[in-house]
Amino acid sequence: MATKKSGAKKTTSQSTKTARPKKSASTSNAKSNKATEEILIRRAKSTNWLSILESVVIGVLGVFLITNPTWITQIIFYIIGIFLMVKGVYKIVNYFVVHGKSDFYNNDLLYGVIALIFGILIVILWEKLSDAIGIVVGAWMIYGALVRLNAAIKLHAAEAKNWFYVLLLSLLMLALGIYLIIYAGAGFIVQIVGIVMIIAAIVGVIDDAVYMKELSELSK
Repeated sequence: MATKKSGAKKTTSQSTKTARPKKSASTSNAKSNKATEEILIRRAKSTNWLSILESVVIGVLGVFLITNPTWITQIIFYIIGIFLMVKGVYKIVNYFVVHGKSDFYNNDLLYGVIALIFGILIVILWEKLSDAIGIVVGAWMIYGALVRLNAAIKLHAAEAKNWFYVLLLSLLMLALGIYLIIYAGAGFIVQIVGIVMIIAAIVGVIDDAVYMKELSELSK
């Protein structure tokens, strides 16, 4: 009987020992997933700060376009082009760094390539595009709106509280971009482009601020 009890104890001891690594591995995986999520949220925030800076610059350029439309056009094209190139490279790098790890970045390669190509074309062809500044700025707004729409969808999937506001503001920016392209095609006043740029900049900053807040809530 003592032998049986001893064997039972050994069996129990062995099963306990084999069970412990599973618990440890599960805890380790949870910690690893949490660490990965925190890294991804930090990356999303850094990208968002770039978007906020872009919106502020576009708003300032819109003010200059209203007050001094004759000399600001080239600067607008160069700044928009450079911003798009920087954002494009950043998103492409981000995609390959975090590829397959989070839905927050699953479209970064597409958006990055589009931004990079569009930015290069704007810088190279700014003289030919100068008469179509309304179309170029409108296309930039549509691009920004699509990126923000994607962010809204991801926030909804993550069950963020205020995802709808991000979606609504993104749709407003999309509408402004479409309006500007249609208006520019029908013949436009440069000052109108500046006004729309200012409105889009305000919408963009608010949208990005809400998105940043939701990312902070998800990280808690």
